[in-house]
Amino acid sequence: MAGITSYGAYVPLWRLSREAIMKGMRGEKAIRNFDEDSTTMAVAAAIDCLKGQSRECTVFKHR
Repeated sequence: MAGITSYGAYVPLWRLSREAIMKGMRGEKAIRNFDEDSTTMAVAAAIDCLKGQSRECTVFKHR
């Protein structure tokens, strides 16, 4: 089977009030922690993508 079979996402846990950014704004913004960089968040999204998937390689078998 070819194509996209699953997807993953990662949203940082920390939140910042939009009111703290600019008066009158509502809601909140997700912000990263001091130890989260783009690679860390990408790996977390990849792990989320692989949940429930078989990790056995079926395409590249040795003959």
